[in-house]
Amino acid sequence: MNLKKLFQPKSIAVVGGYWADFVVEGNRKLGFKGPVWHINPTRTKDKKNKYFRNIDELPSIPDCVYIAVSRDSTVKVIKDFASLGTGGAVCLASRFSETKSKKGLIKTKELLKNSGEMPFLGPNCYGFINYLDRASVWSDQIVDNETKNGIALICQSGTIGNTISFNHRSLPVGYIISVGNQTCVTIEDVIEYVLNDKRVTAIGIYAESFTNIELLIKVLEKAKQKKVPVAIVKVGRSKIAAKTILSHTGSLSGKENIYDTLFKQLGVARCSTLTELCETLKIFHTVGALKGNKIAIMGPSGGDMAMIGDMSEGLAINYSPIPKKIANNLRKVNHKGVIISNPFDLQTYNWNDPISLKKTFDIMLNADFNLVGLMLDFPNLDECNIVEWEMIVDKFLLSAKEKNKFAAIITSLPETIPKHLRDKCLKSGVVPLQGLRESLYAIHCSILTGQAWSKFNLLKVFKSNNKIQSLKKTYSEYQSKKILKNYGIRIPKSILSNQKQVVANSKKIGFPLVMKINSNQIFHKSEIKGVFTNINSETEVKKNLKYLSKLGNEILIEKMIQDQVAEMIIGIKIDDQFGPVIIVGAGGIYTELINDSVTLLLPLKKSIILKAINGLKISKLLNGFRGKPKGDIEAIVQAVMKLGKFAEKNTSRLIEVDINPLIVRPKGKGVIASDALIHYFEDIK
Repeated sequence: MNLKKLFQPKSIAVVGGYWADFVVEGNRKLGFKGPVWHINPTRTKDKKNKYFRNIDELPSIPDCVYIAVSRDSTVKVIKDFASLGTGGAVCLASRFSETKSKKGLIKTKELLKNSGEMPFLGPNCYGFINYLDRASVWSDQIVDNETKNGIALICQSGTIGNTISFNHRSLPVGYIISVGNQTCVTIEDVIEYVLNDKRVTAIGIYAESFTNIELLIKVLEKAKQKKVPVAIVKVGRSKIAAKTILSHTGSLSGKENIYDTLFKQLGVARCSTLTELCETLKIFHTVGALKGNKIAIMGPSGGDMAMIGDMSEGLAINYSPIPKKIANNLRKVNHKGVIISNPFDLQTYNWNDPISLKKTFDIMLNADFNLVGLMLDFPNLDECNIVEWEMIVDKFLLSAKEKNKFAAIITSLPETIPKHLRDKCLKSGVVPLQGLRESLYAIHCSILTGQAWSKFNLLKVFKSNNKIQSLKKTYSEYQSKKILKNYGIRIPKSILSNQKQVVANSKKIGFPLVMKINSNQIFHKSEIKGVFTNINSETEVKKNLKYLSKLGNEILIEKMIQDQVAEMIIGIKIDDQFGPVIIVGAGGIYTELINDSVTLLLPLKKSIILKAINGLKISKLLNGFRGKPKGDIEAIVQAVMKLGKFAEKNTSRLIEVDINPLIVRPKGKGVIASDALIHYFEDIK
């Protein structure tokens, strides 16, 4: 899909009234060099504007057309411009597929058909602003953002695009592109397009949904290869995928969890708010992805330094101690009352001493840190004299330039740094970060992106099934474990018995043992007392049999595992977009209690599985908690790898797989699938 004429037009046509006026005025404001032809048969020529009655009156074929008429008229107008050979279109009108109505869906199909080979944004779309080439096809007022290079913002919401364009954060914006319903041009298409523009320094995304996961992975991997960092606000966490239908796996593998995994592996920064997005994009534009996590922050406030420590909990930031040699040099140029640490409280002894401050900045920026931050809040320009603050900033910027190191000015409150100082910082290559929490998160994102870029892991979407859900079947626990055993996953010693065989077979298994009801209709046996553990005598067997016989005829007898270190859950969920995903987490009674799990994408790598396990809360138990033996983590990794191969081979047959609990034994003794269920469409061989 060729999008160059759409996003870099040499000529623009607009169709409509009120909303079309914004496009005309926007291009005047930006100084668009090409013609903007306004089609509106109800208006007459005035001093400022000339109007065309129809498409036939246009002097030539426009590169791009903005269509701001009713839904039904949009469907007709787009056909005329497509037939003319126009390069691309923006469709403002709503009431298409987003309504989910029959009429809306019909009109969406007509729109797509009538557009032919001409790409279009929308419908239900604000359009775009191309600040780099000074062109605007945007359905509202615009704020100029003159820059030679900058970030590309891609969003489904036009209002979000407006909000970013109105920002007071000196974010260098090159493109703002709204995609609306993504009927033709999708977010994935736009990412691919802006990646080919060398002037784009980073990509920001606001997304509600994606249309093509395979293409999304492809373009995000391309961004990773090109070293163009990406930050995203992906909404939908509160609508996490489906409720548990049959298994725990289903509840743990929500769509947003899958997106989290995808973004982490590809080095995409996931933000929760627009403020986080802005600051992350600002550091991406200025600094890019940091190659390490050694960060130093200094400032004249002990309170600020304390807050930094608290707010950095859980982030990837490493405030490594200031090396002894560096610390000694700092002591020479600072008051004896200043304590050398990281974060570094400069106090105010040197506040009016530019020479001492410059030496301090030189020493810090010459040290082996990946980024050095100066935390400084500024008084109101209208009420106070900020000469002293400006002097400090100037000295810091000079040191950063001389030492050629990554640096940042950080404010605790976003509104305290004046625009002229923000702009001065950016011009000097120093990122002005606004708001303490958002600033630290932006640094955290830059670190994680750098870490992800240093690793290679090619993701693949395996073809998922789209079979009718009514066709789904379930293997019993005994059948499920037998299948998994064939793929190398260990199961307990067991015998499937009818009621008459239970006592005799119990003796064959040996005490202590476990008795369970075996059924392809009962999925949560413990909730109906369908499981009895730690049985040590024939008397107990007979007693438990009386109860289990009421639930069904088949009784599963298993050898009790006595040396377990922990219980895990591992499983497979077939996602309608991603195909099979793997779930690993704390199992048994802890599955719902602490919700401690991660989602992994295929194909699996041992290093990624190991990192995921070590990131779980239960990892403390697995690594030997309070003198307890360490669990066989290597065996967990191997079991997950085998489950991944099982998923790859049986994707078209599977719905989900639930191994819970996976009993983890001491290091060197392996893991055992104590319970398992397989939900499927077709028999698994």
